[in-house]
Amino acid sequence: MTDTDTMTCHICGDSVSEADSTLCTHCGERFHLRLRNDSDGKDCGSVWVNEEFLSLEFACLNCLGVRPEGAPSEPPIGLGH
Repeated sequence: MTDTDTMTCHICGDSVSEADSTLCTHCGERFHLRLRNDSDGKDCGSVWVNEEFLSLEFACLNCLGVRPEGAPSEPPIGLGH
């Protein structure tokens, strides 16, 4: 990656760095994730321990089926579909 390349969070669209983001295990897209609870920043997903494989699993809000705060609600069926 060069200095001219910028990474963005696919949930909120803000810029991210490797230090404050990760890749979703499910869709492969980059999203904001605080890697420590005592650090500042935003979380556009979650991480947990996969007990079957004893590994960390990362998922963005889209793959978790969660609507981000401030996201517009979906229009009623028939009006915007």
